[in-house]
Amino acid sequence: ADRPAPGAPAAGPAPLATTDPVRVRDTLRLPAVWLGALAFAVYVAIEIAAGLWAFLLLTEGRGLAAGVAGVCVSGYWGSLFLGRVVQGFVAERLGTGRVLRASLLGMVAGAVLIALPAPAWVAVAGLLVLGFAAAPVFPLLTLGTAERVGAAHADRTIGLQIAAAGLGGALVPTGVGALVAYTSVEALGPALVVLAAALTALHAVASRRP
Repeated sequence: ADRPAPGAPAAGPAPLATTDPVRVRDTLRLPAVWLGALAFAVYVAIEIAAGLWAFLLLTEGRGLAAGVAGVCVSGYWGSLFLGRVVQGFVAERLGTGRVLRASLLGMVAGAVLIALPAPAWVAVAGLLVLGFAAAPVFPLLTLGTAERVGAAHADRTIGLQIAAAGLGGALVPTGVGALVAYTSVEALGPALVVLAAALTALHAVASRRP
């Protein structure tokens, strides 16, 4: 067998390529990071505000009995659960992007039904549509983080998004409750419409390629 000539460097594994670590400030400079975090805050705010104040809307605003209204609100939470099960399979077939866009538009439609000055069953239908449409939004937004900000920034961005979701879920529903207290219980529907439309716009802007 051939032997290396005297004085020649010994053969060994090729050195691994190294990359510079992504700095925190580099991640925080990306507009998509902040837009995504705001989208998470708005989404959780919608989910909690609808479930928290829908009972008051159905009883005081639409005249339903307390027991019936309680069942309807339970149906809202049930539609969230059912939607996550069903739309998970749908996303595997149609792709996460299509399902997410359809879900965001469905949230707007459900919020509009809640806001309409119509009989109680219309508001109940809006709650069910809103819950079913909202079901896959949180996990699909999380899965799409790397596409929005790049793989190198994804882990840090997800942490920021989760923190923003907790903050939005704590502050915005409280603000909606204050709005309802100072105006009317009917303010819940328009507030949900504004939030759902804002969520749709935030996702559209954050998903634009630079």
